Amino acid sequence: MSNTDNQPAENSIRDKDSRARTDLPGNEIFFRHHGRKIAISVILIIFVGIPLLLAALKYQQKIKLEPTVFYLLEQFAKYSLMTAGIFWFFFFGGALGSFLNVVAWRLPQGRTLWGSSYCPDCNTKLKIQDNFPLFGWLWRKGKCRTCEMEIAGRYFMVEIMACITIGILALVELIGAGANVQSTPDQITFSFERFVTAPEPRFIGYFLLHSSLILILMTAALIKLQKQALPKSIFVFGFTIYIVTSIAWPQALPFTENHLEITDSNASFASIRPMCWGLVVSLAGGMLLTRLLPRKLLKGQWDFTLLLMLIGAILGWQAAVITIALTTLFTFVGRLIYSKCRPTDVLWLATSITIYTLQIWIEQWQNGPLDGGS
Repeated sequence: MSNTDNQPAENSIRDKDSRARTDLPGNEIFFRHHGRKIAISVILIIFVGIPLLLAALKYQQKIKLEPTVFYLLEQFAKYSLMTAGIFWFFFFGGALGSFLNVVAWRLPQGRTLWGSSYCPDCNTKLKIQDNFPLFGWLWRKGKCRTCEMEIAGRYFMVEIMACITIGILALVELIGAGANVQSTPDQITFSFERFVTAPEPRFIGYFLLHSSLILILMTAALIKLQKQALPKSIFVFGFTIYIVTSIAWPQALPFTENHLEITDSNASFASIRPMCWGLVVSLAGGMLLTRLLPRKLLKGQWDFTLLLMLIGAILGWQAAVITIALTTLFTFVGRLIYSKCRPTDVLWLATSITIYTLQIWIEQWQNGPLDGGS
């Protein structure tokens, strides 16, 4: 067959590809077109721009002492290590977001989570550089290296959301030494050097528990967006981990059911009571919310209630109440932008904000009229 015979077919394929491109959101087209430029710019800003700016400011503060160029280089090296260390936590979140995409796609189909990622069109296994969190999608401009199939921008967006969410959590609970769970704000300082030299195990434990909770909720949101039922294995995994941790670790929940810091309790199983309170209150709140909201927003209402119970089990009943209120608010606001927005879609966001600001809400309860406050 001659080349001219192939021309109409080739033209139709090009027309189909061009229509598909025009159907993409404007921001996704921008990221695909400028992916490599964005990746290089971000790397330069993080590893060169920010350290150089901080070093210059430090140099300017010592200008009266006539610092040398070596002092500027020393400060640049110091801040380069600091920004690289902090960036690692955001990159870690992006890596977890990449794994969430795999979990949300394979788990509802009953497929194993082990094994390399591959292109769904040509079945080619992705290389490490192609599957590199955050930057892999940008560098390949959202396409498969082998067949040039366009990879959905959803994968990149999930990595970005996980990157930001987990990165902020690390800043608050690790770099900030539990700024969201301490009642002594005057003693809270954000210090990367302190975390590296003398990390406190309790805050590392909180970070691992809270980040795993957020990731479970993000996975549930992705599966629901795919219009699939949540596998029971998600709930079995979540409840098993959190209940066992609460029993084995007396400080697993940061606050008691009476709004006191868990460190003030001397009980051997101090986390059991606040965990039980969290389960009961979140169960009642979930059942109430599923009755009040329209049924079309809460298809699979027991899934939503069980997710709330996971939140109450690891954060306590106070956080469950705040999460329910924020989820309701975000759902109605979200429906103004996206008509199909459901509570499950924004539950991870409401929970993240609740965790970031947990101490603020606890103080409100401590000072409330029910506790004898003013």
